[in-house]
Amino acid sequence: MKIMDYFIERWFTYGFILVSYIFSYIVYKMDKKFTMSNSNGTYMMVSLLVLFVIFAIGDYLLYIYRIKKVKSHYCKKNFYEESIEEFTYPMDKVYAKCICELSREYEDFKEKIYNESLDESDFITKWIHDIKVHISALRLILDNEWGDLNFSIYKDMDKEIKAIEEAIEKNFYHIKSKNFYNDYKLKPTSTKKMIGQSLKKYASIFSYKRININIEGEDYKVLTDEKWSGYIISQIISNGVKYTNDGGTIDIKTIKDDRGILIEVKNTGVGIDSKDISQIFKRGYTSSKERAGMKSTGYGMYLSKKISHMLGHEIVMESKVNEYAKFTLVFKEIDSIYNVTKV
Repeated sequence: MKIMDYFIERWFTYGFILVSYIFSYIVYKMDKKFTMSNSNGTYMMVSLLVLFVIFAIGDYLLYIYRIKKVKSHYCKKNFYEESIEEFTYPMDKVYAKCICELSREYEDFKEKIYNESLDESDFITKWIHDIKVHISALRLILDNEWGDLNFSIYKDMDKEIKAIEEAIEKNFYHIKSKNFYNDYKLKPTSTKKMIGQSLKKYASIFSYKRININIEGEDYKVLTDEKWSGYIISQIISNGVKYTNDGGTIDIKTIKDDRGILIEVKNTGVGIDSKDISQIFKRGYTSSKERAGMKSTGYGMYLSKKISHMLGHEIVMESKVNEYAKFTLVFKEIDSIYNVTKV
């Protein structure tokens, strides 16, 4: 507590004392018939000044004590009503009672919001699982009837089903990310396995668009959560597929350098303007004018960036318009991260 704050708090008290002191001094000097000697008058005024200083110091120390006591109680998360009686001054008790009531209302409100959010998440999660059953049934019907369907119709329906699956998966991981630290497990994971599982999801799209896939690099073990990192890689590949022209190429390279283990996904296509690169990971970003007409929710890469940050990884990108876009997922090799355990 700054001493200036103290004087601002006590301005009326000190103002009154100072005015009283000055008034007494003026009366003493102006009253010529006053029988007190100059030495006694001086002694009295000095004594009053000393008493004033003692009062100021004592009052200031008491003020500091009250401030500390208030902070020690008000700033506790487990502030309870019985704590009010620990305050000595009536005004402090009034403040304590107000804080206690506000704290109780806040906790009740927070619990209500949490329960409503939990119910909503449970409902959406259940809905996702239910709809996935129907999507699987729809895909099975489509596969069984593919011989009787025009290939163009089959391809369009397959693409739309894949888009629905991606949207559902995105919503699922969005919900799960809210309770991320209750649903992850760090363990050594194969980069080759994660890449293979992600590519498998888009095998039919690669065929439709005649996209060439080049895979380079060794298989490394990285400390991560296979499910969450697999989703990030899937989103990067999905982005590459979406913006790669028919007959284009997607290069996937796994390398190791001073930053750690890197998975690079580079696609030929429209690319991203340099002025838009800083926006690509922001929530709601969709496309620049070079990408006009492309379907995008502007959420996939934002969610990927968010998840990579929570995992302790890094995702960066570079691009050149009308040439390429390259996303790099960096698994940092830090000694301390290998000692991390799930709480």
